[in-house]
Amino acid sequence: MMTIIALLIGAWLVWRYLHRQPPTSLVVFTPRKRWALRLAQPMVDATGMTGFFDPDTTHFMDQARDSLRTPLLHQIGLRNNATDEDVSRHLNSTLEQQWFRVDLHGLSATDDPRAAMAFACVRSAFFIRCAMLMGWVEPEIGWRVMLLNAQRAQDCFNSWEDFGRAFMLGRQQWVAAFRADALGKQFDEASLERLLAPQGGSWGELTWRGLPALSPTAS
Repeated sequence: MMTIIALLIGAWLVWRYLHRQPPTSLVVFTPRKRWALRLAQPMVDATGMTGFFDPDTTHFMDQARDSLRTPLLHQIGLRNNATDEDVSRHLNSTLEQQWFRVDLHGLSATDDPRAAMAFACVRSAFFIRCAMLMGWVEPEIGWRVMLLNAQRAQDCFNSWEDFGRAFMLGRQQWVAAFRADALGKQFDEASLERLLAPQGGSWGELTWRGLPALSPTAS
């Protein structure tokens, strides 16, 4: 009798496993949103951040907030003593009108504009997600700008490799001009090859041109 009960329990557990609901994180972010987030992969790797691509991550814990706050404020161009309310008011009123100027309004005459664009696309994707996790930007605004940034990348570059090489040059020229990239680190050929690997590479496993990143009829 005990053997039969054990078999029934085992069969029920197997049935439960095979018919389990998929994790929420698989369905919350649409393919467009996941694609848009992947632009930020070099900076996610540089900071060692966890949960960046996970829909279940809805806010930063205190330690992450403390370590990221100053460099994020620097990227916005606000002082370190700005309050969260100040930052939120500023971003929610200006981000949609000025996001495309981030990292591009102060270029030098010798900067390669295409490389600068790739650098700006990576930093913008990282910043917007972080700003949402900091509670500075309304999600509706943040995602709209995130998808616009992704569409810009798709329109300006031909492939992940093309984008990655432009980003590599863009970061080199950024730091060569004594501009700060406190949240980044060296990005070289080896870094790019890891991202482009057909198996296991965050970029190599994604199609560059599938559905457009921004579509008026899709979220």
